[in-house]
Amino acid sequence: MRMLSLPLVLTVAATSAGLLALAPQQKTVQANGRERVGGMRVAIEIASGSEGRIAPNACYRIDSLCKAQGWDDSIVTGTDIDEASELADYSVVVTGDVGIHDNDFRTYEGALKDWVRDGGGFVGLGWIVYGVYLDSAWQMDSIMAVSCTLDYNYLTTGQVHVTDSLHAVTAGVNDFNVQAYGEYANAGLQPGAVMLGGYTADTTGQASIAVRDVGAGRSVYLGPICFGNFGRYENEPYYDDADAMLLLKQAIEWAVGDSTGIGGPGLTPVPRAELRGAVPSPFGYRTTINYCLPTAGRARLVICDIAGKLVKTLVSGDLPAGAGRVTWNRTDDAGKTVARGVYFCRLQAEGTDLSRKLGVR
Repeated sequence: MRMLSLPLVLTVAATSAGLLALAPQQKTVQANGRERVGGMRVAIEIASGSEGRIAPNACYRIDSLCKAQGWDDSIVTGTDIDEASELADYSVVVTGDVGIHDNDFRTYEGALKDWVRDGGGFVGLGWIVYGVYLDSAWQMDSIMAVSCTLDYNYLTTGQVHVTDSLHAVTAGVNDFNVQAYGEYANAGLQPGAVMLGGYTADTTGQASIAVRDVGAGRSVYLGPICFGNFGRYENEPYYDDADAMLLLKQAIEWAVGDSTGIGGPGLTPVPRAELRGAVPSPFGYRTTINYCLPTAGRARLVICDIAGKLVKTLVSGDLPAGAGRVTWNRTDDAGKTVARGVYFCRLQAEGTDLSRKLGVR
């Protein structure tokens, strides 16, 4: 598939209607060596005894979204996808916890982990951090974009705020209201993950939307789009919100590699730019930002505060291919020392959009 041709930009930035009536995706998708014509095949996983299986809860609304796109999908249980041969029938797995700890993550997490690392797609929805933490499903945690090791938290007010509108997952998505609950992970991002959105009511910089490359596969976390029981958690309005559903649709597409033509199950990964984060972080006086570019090109490296305001421009010009590093001494463009807080690295290159969190103590 054709790669996007985009100008190379390197930045450090801060951490915002019912079914989509979009044209069905009629593409050939390879999943673990199998070729399918007509679009993606989505596994919507929910435990057989879960109260979330009672219509019209989340799994059925996701099923309707898939069918509106022309995607082939199935509502499955953990025992339906606990072997590599069973997962090979799918392009992406979408799951979450209903919010009362009735998941079956431990049933299939081992097979899922290996499948994603080999090129599968994974989308984890709200309450998944809660479920993974309570079940100690650490193999599933290892492929997520956020870390479940310190349990979950949630907000009940404000908006889901897109902080990166250039990424394929969040492109065209406007900020939308938190509907009853919006989950986030106390432990923050997994190493190598990229934050694409937060919450307006959160001042700690936690991710509501995050993505991560996991081996040859891809993983997305959508904390606000809860997988729960509508009657118990009153989160059905997410599934009637055009921006929330656009976000979910694009997350599924990106996870399977269908939005940029890069990666996807069974496909050989295309070399891409890497943003390897800052060392040390958090830091007191200076930190070094490490990155790697697959090709030479024009780049710009800046620092922004948590509100997105430009703090300092570090690099603006052509950068060579290969590994590089830039040091930030905690000063702004006026030479003043910046306050303690959260800042973010962001890297944009051909078909790649990455960011990393920086902590100033």
